[in-house]
Amino acid sequence: MKPEVGEYFYMPFGQAFRIYRYDFVGKTTSSAEPVSDEPYYRNSEDARKRVYELNGWRYKPCKKN
Repeated sequence: MKPEVGEYFYMPFGQAFRIYRYDFVGKTTSSAEPVSDEPYYRNSEDARKRVYELNGWRYKPCKKN
């Protein structure tokens, strides 16, 4: 699935997770800026849940084995 401009995602940032927003998406490259008004998340699932909310997607918790 190709990302779109304005779409949110999260990535590790030190020992936390930070939310970013795409500001450019090309065929082979993209760029994104961190969302400054979002907090740092200590848990990847919390960051994932927030990204789903920001993108307007329906959230389903990860299945744990």
